Amino acid sequence: MIKSNNKDNDCNTCLTDDCFIKQYCDSDSLTLLNELKNISFYKENQYIAYEGNPVMGLFFIQKGKVKITSTGIENKQHLVRLSKPGGIIGHRGLGGERYPISAITLEESTVCFFDNDTIYQSFMNNPKLTFELMMYYSKELRKSEAKTKSQAQMNVREKVADALLSCDTVFNNEKMYPFQVPLNRSNLADFAGINTEQLSRILSEFKKENVISVIKNTIVIINTESLQSLIKPFGTIE
Repeated sequence: MIKSNNKDNDCNTCLTDDCFIKQYCDSDSLTLLNELKNISFYKENQYIAYEGNPVMGLFFIQKGKVKITSTGIENKQHLVRLSKPGGIIGHRGLGGERYPISAITLEESTVCFFDNDTIYQSFMNNPKLTFELMMYYSKELRKSEAKTKSQAQMNVREKVADALLSCDTVFNNEKMYPFQVPLNRSNLADFAGINTEQLSRILSEFKKENVISVIKNTIVIINTESLQSLIKPFGTIE
């Protein structure tokens, strides 16, 4: 992790339009928060937040891709969520003592950090920011509940299709194809809730059906319509 001067990443000139701070703070609040934030650069596969560490504040992704993991049985990490620029990390730890998740970069990333005091003061002074974060919590909860329900009913093929489409939804903003999935096979299997042997078998099937291609161990989505048809019975998570 490398820290940076705020002048190099000013909130007023930031290009991350999905950022909560930029969207829901007026110019005066934005100027103040810009002075109080910390900016850090992370290399690929570096931890931004550690599960079990004391809650120090909130992280906002300015640039890059991040995976969110949680520890399960036998201390095995499970990939539970993906995040991109504009995403928030650590919000489920607010009001508690320790972070319930870890956040690890999938590529070089830039992250803004606001400590607890700054965040709490912002909530008190800005009802709109507080309300929008509450709506964000609500949406995240609905998505989590829907995913749990769907995972319990999906077969292996459907689980892989769902995981691939989740990567496409989160990271492929321009909807340009072919699209390279930013997860390796181990992470993708974990995200789908299956083992790597099952994943390899389904990927081979998808490759034969021209749904995906594999280039130097990188999974590339070619046809989303076939994937969407597989999970259509489970509905769309909004």
